[in-house]
Amino acid sequence: MGIEKLLKDLKDYLDKGERKKKAHCERIDELLAKLEEKEAKLTKKLDKEKDSIKRKRLKTELKIVAVQRKKGAQRRDELNNKCD
Repeated sequence: MGIEKLLKDLKDYLDKGERKKKAHCERIDELLAKLEEKEAKLTKKLDKEKDSIKRKRLKTELKIVAVQRKKGAQRRDELNNKCD
């Protein structure tokens, strides 16, 4: 195996890693957008709901989504330098 082929293989390998990182960042962005939409829907439902048991369940769901968004945003911030 020649040096040129080794260099080409190494370059391909490194390029795949960069593409994978960018894809990972894009996926996080998509998930954050979906969580934001879900949070808005839950807030809207909560405002309309009269039953206390259903309101409590919706509040719990809303807290879970908020925590997931917070964790996702923190992870996105950690990867921010690598994603540009």
